Amino acid sequence: MVEFTGVKKLMKLKRFSGVIIIALFLCASWIHSGESGSYVGKEKCAMCHPAIHETWQSTRHAKAIESLKKSGQEVVPDCARCHVTGNGKDSGFIDYELTPEMAGVQCEVCHGPGGKHITDMTKKTINREPGETLCRECHTKGQDPGFDYKEKVKSAHGKK
Repeated sequence: MVEFTGVKKLMKLKRFSGVIIIALFLCASWIHSGESGSYVGKEKCAMCHPAIHETWQSTRHAKAIESLKKSGQEVVPDCARCHVTGNGKDSGFIDYELTPEMAGVQCEVCHGPGGKHITDMTKKTINREPGETLCRECHTKGQDPGFDYKEKVKSAHGKK
């Protein structure tokens, strides 16, 4: 067995440190990607629910942020909160520069963060039927006076 010189030991230590840094980065990425119960975004939901994702894309929820952009209100926090996913929450929408993929009213606005659902579908980690109370957080009588929950819930995922 050949004994390492000081330089070789240092090179080996640097390589090992690099591996540790990469491992820590991957671990952090894995946690941020939703494995800890955080928001994962519509694309991950679409992997298992492609038909729902396809019809949802035609809904007003999918294009919710566009209605704010037309009136220049997309940067108004009280307005944006109802037009994005996971507003201000861990791994949710932060702003249009950092998290543009979380714009729009996606699956997780109604059904909750999907990270745990992705890793363990055997447990109740997703809200299958959100109900009118959740919808009324954004569809208030002042903002949406004509909102009829019983009618709107029929097309929440779009029309097939």
